[in-house]
Amino acid sequence: MLLKRVYPRSSGVLMPITSLHGAYGIGVLGAEAREFISFLDDAGFRSWQVLPVEHTNMCNSPYKCVSAFAGEPMLIDPDLLLEMELVTLEDIEKRKEGCNNHSVEYEIIREKQWELLQAAFSRNTDESYLKFNPFWMEEYVLYIAIAHQFEFKAWYDWPDDKLRCHDKAAVNKFKQDNAEKLKFYRFVQWLFDISWRKLRAFATERGISIVGDMPIYVAENSAEVWGNRELFNASADGHFAAIGGVPPDYFTPEGQCWGNPIYNWKMLKDDDYKWWILRVKASLERYDVVRLDHFRAFDSYYSIAGGSVNAIKGKWLKGPGMPLFKALKKELGDLHLRIIAEDLGDIGEGVLDLLDKSNLRGMRVLQFGFLGEEMHLPHNYTEACVAYTGTHDNTTLLAWVFSLTPEDRKKALFYTGFEGDWYIGGPNCDLVKAFMRTLFMSSASLAIVPIQDLLGYGADTRINVPGTPSGNWRFRIREGVLYDIDTAWYRELHEAYFRIDPVTEFAETPEKKDPWKIEYEE
Repeated sequence: MLLKRVYPRSSGVLMPITSLHGAYGIGVLGAEAREFISFLDDAGFRSWQVLPVEHTNMCNSPYKCVSAFAGEPMLIDPDLLLEMELVTLEDIEKRKEGCNNHSVEYEIIREKQWELLQAAFSRNTDESYLKFNPFWMEEYVLYIAIAHQFEFKAWYDWPDDKLRCHDKAAVNKFKQDNAEKLKFYRFVQWLFDISWRKLRAFATERGISIVGDMPIYVAENSAEVWGNRELFNASADGHFAAIGGVPPDYFTPEGQCWGNPIYNWKMLKDDDYKWWILRVKASLERYDVVRLDHFRAFDSYYSIAGGSVNAIKGKWLKGPGMPLFKALKKELGDLHLRIIAEDLGDIGEGVLDLLDKSNLRGMRVLQFGFLGEEMHLPHNYTEACVAYTGTHDNTTLLAWVFSLTPEDRKKALFYTGFEGDWYIGGPNCDLVKAFMRTLFMSSASLAIVPIQDLLGYGADTRINVPGTPSGNWRFRIREGVLYDIDTAWYRELHEAYFRIDPVTEFAETPEKKDPWKIEYEE
């Protein structure tokens, strides 16, 4: 008798696009991304979790963006610009100069990419980009143009007090005086949109779903906060009465003080959560599946006084709860297949009840299961969860095994049935395969593993250490390493645990038409 399932069984790999190899110092939406999608397909994986791809601010974290909607310009493939005859081979060689093949040097890449995009704009004769006008565009191009003029300073540090306060007359005058600049930033987002659509179409053809992340909060120095300060309890000079974060936990003894402004949930509720509906709708148009970051804050969120340097002193306040998810369902339909709730951290009955009522899948992290959190042990997983060996915030699987006490390590290895040399890493190492098998045989409908775990890498390849302000998000894979992974073994693993079926119902199948011809609503 076949079991009736609510969710298809499948698997995926977590890797930000920036971590791809390539000649441009950062992973881009080009040949290397298509190569990775092909690798996923060959090995039997059906999802690629890319983390946020929105326009990051100067701290380089994809969870701190100057826009909750605009795409990251550094991800635009220079080869695409060459193909479109917008840049020359000389421009391309200049863009490659000084690029690091081992880690992302954002400070260099950002400047070089803007120069290349300016060169492309100067040669462009196609005015199709002027028709690309999503609801967020006008506020974004204004914000980024002013920020560039003031050396990328946050809006609350702009020397022009009228622009800082979003004075209508001052903003209109800036628009008139800088019309060509605004066109340029619109052009850049048009290029990102073309690049993204082409990659999505390629992924859909190979049966690969793109899983994105949507941070619950937006950055304090973002277009959204500058243009809608009342929704974020922000003063004209950039003072925030309360900011987000989490109390002391497994990762950080002083907690995490994120600095993101807390929402004015009462105002959002009075407006029937329209801003949130637009945000979720935009994310679902960009990604096949969205991981909703810090889900527990929808039940209750940790509020820290503005200006705090750590999160030790804070208080829990009631979040929007089920009314928000009812509003989302009313406007966008049933989202149980398309949203993953990141229900990690300090979880109480209220969060579990909200997860159940909203009919969303939660998350489980195998590493946590062997550190005393029994719900994260694979034998306790249910179909309604997405299971990870570790997330982007964890160290690698190999480094984690090294960090365990001898007693805890013995228990973990016995749990997986592993009896070999646990200290040997690298692609296809037996230790990693034992944990992969344990994860894949669980009841979790979707199993996701970071690329570092597939490669058997150590702590030096960790992508993010929560609570640390610098040095994160720089990891890149080397050219050719994907060929070191035993794709035949992983395909066999998928078949053994019935995770091989394509997950095509998440994505809309693109029409068979010219991929260069992008039509936009007027």
